[in-house]
Amino acid sequence: MNRGRVFYAVLNMGLGHASRSLSIIQEFLRRGWEVLIGSNGRALEFLKKEFPGIPYVVTPGYDLKYSESSHQVLTLSLQIPHFLKKIFEEQQFCQQVVREYEPSLIVSDHCYGMYHHQVPSYFLSHQIYFALPRGLSYFSAIPSQFNFYFHRKYRKVLIPDYADGKGGVLSGALSRVPKKSSRYAYIGLLSSISRKDAPDEIDILVSISGPEPQRSIFEQKILSQISSLNGKIIVTLGKSEIDKRETVGENITIYSHLPRRMMGEVYNRARFIISRSGYSTLMELAELGKPALLVPTPGQTEQEYLARWVWERQWFYSVSQQKLNLERDLETAVQYAGLFKPDATDETVERFFEEI
Repeated sequence: MNRGRVFYAVLNMGLGHASRSLSIIQEFLRRGWEVLIGSNGRALEFLKKEFPGIPYVVTPGYDLKYSESSHQVLTLSLQIPHFLKKIFEEQQFCQQVVREYEPSLIVSDHCYGMYHHQVPSYFLSHQIYFALPRGLSYFSAIPSQFNFYFHRKYRKVLIPDYADGKGGVLSGALSRVPKKSSRYAYIGLLSSISRKDAPDEIDILVSISGPEPQRSIFEQKILSQISSLNGKIIVTLGKSEIDKRETVGENITIYSHLPRRMMGEVYNRARFIISRSGYSTLMELAELGKPALLVPTPGQTEQEYLARWVWERQWFYSVSQQKLNLERDLETAVQYAGLFKPDATDETVERFFEEI
């Protein structure tokens, strides 16, 4: 496709969708495209810091409420009418964007309503099927009809993973595609951080992220145990709206947020990572080849599935937030080798542009 103006919409749910979009947005700019970014909340604050000077619009947020317990499925299920209303608001907003900015292309990272029938629209997602609690996984095809309905609104659904039989290498059964459908394309892993030769000067990097209130609960859990660990430790809190640094003792530095360039340097210099098991994080770990201890967000069935998937393949060790004991769990986690897919993102970005 010839260069023009792209409206790039990003879901605000943690920073994963925003971070994995960086490489694609950078390539649009390198190729001479005009980029209009659309997002809200922390994801938008993150993108504004990464791309200062690029125009943006504040999109409708889903504003889903998350439980402080692990009963997220029930909590989210009760909000389905609200969710559908927000998708309708997204669609109305997208119509307005097309009228006002006249984009020649729309890319939506998991924003269901960001499409237009007169503008080529592409949906970026690794979650073709929903992950349900283990006892209900047999019924995953039923709620996934919701996905299929909205996927048909887009010219193509681009999956950031490699095809592997009935699903993806890293996303497993979440990214299996309907039979005989040409709408779906695996394009490879997509990381915002690339591997660089750097000395392992940081013993442990803790990356705290995700939607509230579980992000804050995870932060409290980590900070209550971190002082018992030895070595140089860096903690990032995933709060892109704040710029603050704090030193605890002689070995611990806490950042409210790090720009992605600095985050890349810290990741490359870290011997070991502690983080959520979000899909964007897993792609970064694979790109870097770093070992990690994964702590899925309680009740977030996608993260729980991904943590179980990579643990079963002996790539990463995972533990529930409730049972997390840093001293004990680190001893086990360092025995797992990790997964290494070097230079995957460069190839993925090329495939992305081939598909559009």
